[in-house]
Amino acid sequence: MKAKVFSLIATVLVVGLAGCSTAPAKYTYVVDPNLTEQADNLTRTSAHTGHVVWLNPPMKRVPVSEQP
Repeated sequence: MKAKVFSLIATVLVVGLAGCSTAPAKYTYVVDPNLTEQADNLTRTSAHTGHVVWLNPPMKRVPVSEQP
């Protein structure tokens, strides 16, 4: 009996939550060229700053309609 109730609840949850994943995205993330350029300029002006390697480049959130 417990197995039937558990499987019924699990099935309802899976079906119910599967509908949430189909919503269209309103925003997307793109690399922020302004912040990237600022860091590159710092490496040119400072004698103590080394080469910048972006592991996680700065991102900005933009609406999907404005995506380049």
